[in-house]
Amino acid sequence: MRAEISVRDMEIFHAIATTGSTRQAGVQLGITQSAASHALARLEDTLGIRLFTRENQRLQIAPAGRYMLDEAVQLLDRLKRIEEEIALFQESGLASLRIGCAPGLGHRFGPRLAQQYVASHPGTGMALDIAASGRLISEVDGGRLDLALVSYQIHEPGLIITPVFAAQMMALLCRRNRLAARKRLHYGDLADQRYIKPIQSDHLIYANTSHDRQLDYSLRVSMSALGEVIRLSNGVSLLNALTAADLCVHGDLVARPFDSAQWFTFYLVHQHAMKDNRAVADVLAIAKDCVRQTAEEAGLAGAFVIH
Repeated sequence: MRAEISVRDMEIFHAIATTGSTRQAGVQLGITQSAASHALARLEDTLGIRLFTRENQRLQIAPAGRYMLDEAVQLLDRLKRIEEEIALFQESGLASLRIGCAPGLGHRFGPRLAQQYVASHPGTGMALDIAASGRLISEVDGGRLDLALVSYQIHEPGLIITPVFAAQMMALLCRRNRLAARKRLHYGDLADQRYIKPIQSDHLIYANTSHDRQLDYSLRVSMSALGEVIRLSNGVSLLNALTAADLCVHGDLVARPFDSAQWFTFYLVHQHAMKDNRAVADVLAIAKDCVRQTAEEAGLAGAFVIH
């Protein structure tokens, strides 16, 4: 028999899990401690499993509770989005476009795309999410995102994946680094440098594995932290030209062409149901314009190919 789970009980469970007690959950939600305790007991009885263990009168989240917490976060976030979309419908008859982009595109490219889309579509909002490409593809496939710009393609019959642009590999380093004076860098230049490798889960690199083996690294960081780690360590990283240009915008980092045949291709992914939706063509056009703007601003026209 399907369990009948109350959304309110999920809200209370979330509050208990994040505050650590039924008393604090009650304070947060404006209900009594007794009501919070009863909601938790009701949810556990419905599921037939304990979500917390009780040790020395303290609640300790159980493995099933950790799973439920993740699901509760996603459920409550989804409900919040529904409320926001309905409010937009009530105000203008239009909903927002839900789009995601890979972390390498999240520094300036994604925000610039969102701003330009909203500016050219009065009355329509945009929800921009930044996440690893694998998660974004799953979110589009599951209907939780309309479109996503990702760093690789997969074969998925339910999705259309279109190449948008390719960006050449660049070296990113501090302006104070002695290598910044050079016009072009080579693998040998990195021998005495602190090499910082982007985490590949959201930024696939190095088709040439023979060169990859030459690079010795002790630091692997996500795109969100890469620029600051380079600043702090005076290190060097290798990444696509668009992300490198975006990270150089404040002037303390510089991008230099790198002696490699490696290019990175980025793709727009959406469901077949969106094929004839005007938003797809509009986002494609704006994305390509944003790439051109980045190339012009950074003086890196030769580092991009727009499809």
